[in-house]
Amino acid sequence: MREGVGKPGSEPECGEGSAPLFFEEVLAMWSRERTRPKRERTRYMLLSIVARHLRAFPGKLMTVEALLDEAGLSRGTFYNHFKDMDECAAVLVTLFFEHVTYRRSATRGPRSSYDAILDANTVYCRAYEANAGVYSLFSELATRDPEVLRMRERMNSEWVERIIAVVARRRGHPFTEGERGKFEGVLRLMIAMTIESLRERFVHGDALLCRSFPTADSLAKALSDQWYKAMAEFECPTRQATDAN
Repeated sequence: MREGVGKPGSEPECGEGSAPLFFEEVLAMWSRERTRPKRERTRYMLLSIVARHLRAFPGKLMTVEALLDEAGLSRGTFYNHFKDMDECAAVLVTLFFEHVTYRRSATRGPRSSYDAILDANTVYCRAYEANAGVYSLFSELATRDPEVLRMRERMNSEWVERIIAVVARRRGHPFTEGERGKFEGVLRLMIAMTIESLRERFVHGDALLCRSFPTADSLAKALSDQWYKAMAEFECPTRQATDAN
């Protein structure tokens, strides 16, 4: 694992409603936390500049020279943290996905199945809308950096495992091997559908999706409806069978 990649440490202590949506603001916040080592704060400051650039120029990395000019630091400082801009980009997207996963996984007390799905999708859609440049960079970087793609695959697999565990608790008994295999496949299909929908809506600006879902919350609602339908068969298999009869 690259230096600087891993759990971001303490998340900003603010309520969900006030937490920054733009990841460069989160990184800038971390860079100002005096409890962190100076080296770590400098790294987050550099990453925040790159993330801010990506918001203006989605998917396009700035040069080392441009980054250092804006940061007011020496060339040696950059190479003390990253071997090149590709590694800087890989660290950025990894930290970003871990941050979004942390926020998406946070619970707010008892909720219905649908509300839990909607809350998670709303967090994800808002993050994607606000940080489309970072997601665009990930798509480009994954074509030439297998480690970045493996990172995303690992995080998706962990998310599937968490969903299965939650649904098993809700329905009161574990899955059979056959049920689990089928559920895993359905969840991976839903994840792929969600990622592609977000990419087409917020990165490529698909005209039909933009008209149909003008806001992140409206897209989250539509995605959640599909997630709920797909998961209902596995959460309440007996009720589904009875309803069908």
